[in-house]
Amino acid sequence: MNFRDRIKGAFFGMALGDALGLGTEFMSAEEVKYYYPGGLRHFSQIIRDGHRCLWKRGEWTNDTHIVVMLAESIMEKGKLHLNDFAARLKKWGTENPADMTDFYHSLFANEDWAEHPKEVTHRIWKNNGVYRASNEALLRAVVIGMLGNPHLTDNAVDISAITHDDTRCSACSAIIAVMADSLLCTGKPADYAQLVEIANMIDPRTLKYLEIAHEGEFEDLEIDDENSLWFARKTMASALWAIWHCNSAEEVLYRIVDAGGDADTNAALAMGLAGLQHGYAALPDIVNDLIDYKRMEDVSSRFINYIENNCK
Repeated sequence: MNFRDRIKGAFFGMALGDALGLGTEFMSAEEVKYYYPGGLRHFSQIIRDGHRCLWKRGEWTNDTHIVVMLAESIMEKGKLHLNDFAARLKKWGTENPADMTDFYHSLFANEDWAEHPKEVTHRIWKNNGVYRASNEALLRAVVIGMLGNPHLTDNAVDISAITHDDTRCSACSAIIAVMADSLLCTGKPADYAQLVEIANMIDPRTLKYLEIAHEGEFEDLEIDDENSLWFARKTMASALWAIWHCNSAEEVLYRIVDAGGDADTNAALAMGLAGLQHGYAALPDIVNDLIDYKRMEDVSSRFINYIENNCK
C-alpha cells in the first residue's frame, strides 16, 4: 500500500464515518439497538427524525465540510494559513449551515476574528467564561498530520486554538496529528510513550483518556453519556482505541457508529485514522454511495498531488 491510497483513505474515511455516524448521533447505545437492531450498515437505514432530516442519506455534515475547507486553504496558499482558513470558516458561517455549534456565532460576529483568530478566540472565551473542551476541531488534526513537518504539534495546537481556546482540545489535537503522521508514514500507530509525553506537556487531564484508549475496554469510555458525549478527549480516545484494538476499517466504522453518542464526529475521526492505517481499498463498499463522492475524489486527488510536491 502506498501513501496515495492512505491519504485517499483518510479523506473518504472521514466523510464515510461522518455520513453514516449521523444515523446514530446523539443516541444512547440502547437507542441504537432499538432503531437499528442489526446495526447501522447502510445509509438507507438512517431514520428521518427532526435532526437527521436536515441532511440527505449519504450526505456528510459540517465536520467534513470544515476538513474540505482546510484542505482547500492549504492547497491554495501553499501552506497552513490560519487567517485564510479562518476567513473561509467565517464565510461558511454566514451561509447558516445546519447544526453549526452555537459558540461559532460569537467568533464569526467579531470583525477582527478572521485576521487575529487565536487572539480573538482567547479573549472571547475568557470574557464569556467559556469552559467546554468540545470536539469540533479534532478532524482538522488529521489533515495537519498528513502534512507532517517539524512543526507538526505546534500546527495542530494552532489549528485547534483558532476556535477552541482550551488546552484539553490542544492536547487532543496534537495527539491525533502525531498519530495521523505515523499511520501515513509507517502504517503503524505512533509510539504510546510519545503520546503520553504530549498529554503531560500540554494538558495532563488528557492522560486518563489516553490510558483508557490504550489499555482499557471501549465501554470504559462511555461515549454515549449525554452529559459528556461531546468531550474532545472522548472523541480522541474512541478513535485511538479503534486504531489500537480493531483489525479492519470496517470493524472501526461499525464499532464506533453502533455506540451512539456524538457518532458522526467520533466515526469521522476514527475512520480518518483507519483510512490512513488500512487505505482506501479497505473501506466498506458503502463509501461508493456517498452523495458527494466525486467532490471528495477531486479534493483528495489534489491533496495527494500537493503532498507529493511539497511535503513527504
